Amino acid sequence: MAEKQQVVIIGGGILGLAIAHYLQNSGEAQVWLFERGELGAGTTSQAAALLTRARSSDSAALMVHETHSTLRMLEQRFNLPFAQRSGCLHIAVNDNERQQQQRYFQQAQQLDVGTQWLASSDIQRLLPWLAITADSSALYYPDDGHADPYTLAQLYARSARTAGAQIIAHCAVSWLESQGGVFTGVYLASGEFIRADSVVLAAGPWSAALAYDYDIALAMAPVRSHYWITNNQPQVDAKQPMAIIPSAKAYFRSEQSALLFGVRDSQCCVADPRALPHDIHSFHFAEDANGWLALEEHWHNLLALCPLLEQAQLSHYLSGVSSYTPDGKPLLGRLEQYSNAFVATGCSGAGIAFSGGIGRLLSEQILGKPTFVAAEEFSPARFATLQPPADPMSAEFRLHCARARSGKSTG
Repeated sequence: MAEKQQVVIIGGGILGLAIAHYLQNSGEAQVWLFERGELGAGTTSQAAALLTRARSSDSAALMVHETHSTLRMLEQRFNLPFAQRSGCLHIAVNDNERQQQQRYFQQAQQLDVGTQWLASSDIQRLLPWLAITADSSALYYPDDGHADPYTLAQLYARSARTAGAQIIAHCAVSWLESQGGVFTGVYLASGEFIRADSVVLAAGPWSAALAYDYDIALAMAPVRSHYWITNNQPQVDAKQPMAIIPSAKAYFRSEQSALLFGVRDSQCCVADPRALPHDIHSFHFAEDANGWLALEEHWHNLLALCPLLEQAQLSHYLSGVSSYTPDGKPLLGRLEQYSNAFVATGCSGAGIAFSGGIGRLLSEQILGKPTFVAAEEFSPARFATLQPPADPMSAEFRLHCARARSGKSTG
């Protein structure tokens, strides 16, 4: 019987736990995962967690498709249905957006995902609080939805542990030992040494600072993601589908009887990765700390699109940290500097939706198997010739990453 590969994962957020789930259940690896805080309680817990299938590339669509399949398996295995599958409308108001809808439709057909074409009257019936023009149309994904990200993270952890993974919270890695271009293991804060055949950096926005200690420049930056939640509104209920409206750079979803919405504003709120505290919930971006400038930028268009916002109260504002890359795609795969080191970060606001796909892809790469998607699209080495250079400690480069969020149009 072949000896199992010993894999150390640093980071117990949604990505580290998804990778642990896939690796340990493969039967070919023994996973050790270390998280210095609570599992799933960092940036994972801040996510809006939209599980939307329509994506900018076929590989990205495959990643989300894998997440949906794995989520259903975990729900059935542990008898814990928790995803809210209310559907999603991708609404188009011009020819460019209608062309994008056609590309999404082709993606859905390739993956055998059910969709429906809706006219403006259908949109109005499903979302009575939305004011749209008569020439608007929508591509409807009935099985899309959203999930509680913390619960999903715990299910990945439970599955990995059941299969034999060692998942240890409140246990920090203090140093990675290297020899001859490979990491041989990690030292814990307690002084204990854990041998490793492979090491995975999955520490979210903290990954850049961690990697920098080993002369690895990850092409990503901590960028603000945020959304608002209204008070309860009689026109809103949990069964209504989500709506993504590229022309308004906005998305909406119900939060029970309240309305949750976000905008892709032009504010470049970005942080130095070395300035992030261990407790991410205590961190606030210096610029526009309460999001008022971002909201003011889009308020007129939001009122025209969603008139109930004029009389609704904004009950909650949630600002979090997302790890953005210059092209808005994650950094996934082997690192050039260390032959047995892998990275899973830079998800650019799609970490929850991509989690299953990322878990599978990294598992396949670590175990030396053919990958189910074209992994080159997400390779950490793709920014080797980028100008300005991909240096997460450069303020100029971090702004380059922040602009990727402003131009984002998918969920």
